[in-house]
This record gives sequence, structure tokens and C-alpha cells, in this order.
Amino acid sequence: MTLDHVIQMRLAFIKHMYNAGIEQSQKPEPFCSLSILTFHDAIDLFLGLSLEFLSHQLTNLPKERDKIYFMDYWKYVPQLSQKLSMQGLNEARVSFKHGSNIPGKLTVEINRDRATQFFEEHTRKIFGVEFKDISLIEMVQCDETKKHLREAEQMLEQGKIEEAVTNAALGFVKLIDDYENRKRGEFGRSPFFFGESMTFLGSSFVVGSRLGPFQKLADFVDRTKDSIEALQDAAKILSLGIDYRRYSRFRLLTPRISRIPGGNYHPHNAHWGSRGSPTADDVRFCINFVIESAVILQDFDYSLK
Repeated sequence: MTLDHVIQMRLAFIKHMYNAGIEQSQKPEPFCSLSILTFHDAIDLFLGLSLEFLSHQLTNLPKERDKIYFMDYWKYVPQLSQKLSMQGLNEARVSFKHGSNIPGKLTVEINRDRATQFFEEHTRKIFGVEFKDISLIEMVQCDETKKHLREAEQMLEQGKIEEAVTNAALGFVKLIDDYENRKRGEFGRSPFFFGESMTFLGSSFVVGSRLGPFQKLADFVDRTKDSIEALQDAAKILSLGIDYRRYSRFRLLTPRISRIPGGNYHPHNAHWGSRGSPTADDVRFCINFVIESAVILQDFDYSLK
């Protein structure tokens, strides 16, 4: 079945919420408890979308659809199953939100499994696609970034881990450049400019290859360059509203990307950071991080003519 773009986008957002719930559920108590609310909200959105998607087949719908509550959907959508497990999730949510009873780790794990099974069965049953095949990449508006993320997914499926994570890194750099370039002022100055590039200001460029008595000067130049580059990088990421702690993991997993004269991007694949070569789970994190960053930037986007 081919779904239109709007349905794909809405399913992608629902999966984004589900993934957020998974991440919350893996945190220690009591922080993992928030996943109950997230899973419930994601399934509630899915139920509403299912009702809308199947509305032409359904004959017993009430006139006021805003009066349909979570457990009411099973009255109107015959394709729905797993009612008892969803009732359990709903009760856990009500007890938590309205009764101030914070669910424990076991309750969180049970409802994580319930949410996973619900989405896996009903996405296929109602929309004709596998839940695992719903791509969050549909949420990304930057075409270049979207292209690299799709290539990253393809490389991951083929087991080409380093190629996949390199594409994720390229997608992120082009995402930031695209956002920044559309916000330059009259004279080309970016509001996210925090100093000129230090790429070619290392000691080898300043004092030459024969250091001799200039070794201390060379060390000073290199340390100063590294410090300024780190500050520039952090200032830009923070100013864009991107989670720096998640970015720090992304940077440790991805090769450094430099932009050479002429606008071409060059990955330095020899530099994988302190984590060493990435794994398949690392690639998935990197892809999701780029998508999340794109959503953050798209939340407040503007272009200057």
C-alpha cells in the first residue's frame, strides 16, 4: 500500500514519540516513569489517525469525534485488538497522572512491551506497512540531509557501518550549513558566526615543519587553536538549541567533516574519536540524532530575502 505524504509524516511523528518513550523507559527510576505518558500519547495519536484513515469504511461513528476517549476507539474500529493490554496502559497512565502514583521499573517494562506489540501489529493491519519500515527521515525538510540519511539507512542494511555513520555526519553538517546560510544578513554575516575558521592555523602553517627552538611556540599555537575551535563549535550548537550532551556522543561516533575550498565536504574517516569504530546501534543513534536536530531547527525556521 502506498500512503500519501501527510499520512507518512504523521506516522513518522508517532514513531518519533514512541522512540522517545523507549529512551525514557531505559532511564533509572523515577525518570523512566515518564515513558508511560509518552507511550500513551503516541498510541492515542495513532488511534486518532487510524479512525481518520478508515473513516470511509466505518458506519457507526459518533457525530462529535472529539468526545471519543482512549478506550472508546475499540467500539468504532473493528481492526483494533489488544484491548486488555491497552486498558492496562491506560490505567497505569491515569494512576500516574491523576493519582500521583509513580510507576516502577517493572510497570514501565511491561507497558513498553505492550506499546511495541501494539504498533507492530496495528501499523501493518491498518496502514499496510511494517512499523519498523516507517522512516523518521520523512520529517526532515533539508533535501541534502534527507539524501544522506537515506544512504545511511541503506548502508546500515548492507552492514557497511562506517559508510553509514559517515553519511550521518555529512547529513548533520549540511543541515547546519543549510540552516545558517538561509539566515545571513545583508553583507553575508551569519548570526551564528563565532569567529573565523582555524583549520589552517596550526603550528605547521605558522612556524613550519622544522620546529627546533620553536617547539613551545608550536605547542601553544596548537593548544590555542584546539581551544578556540572547541569553543566555536560548542557556541554554535548551543545557540541552535541542540542538546549538547547528545551532540557530544554524536561527535565521538562520527568522522570529522571539513569543507574545502569550492564547497566540497571531506570526511576524515581515520578520526573516529575515543569510542573507536561505531556499531549498528551507534549508527541508529546518529541517524536519530540528525533527525531530532532537524526537527529542532524546523521548529523555528525562517529565511531572509
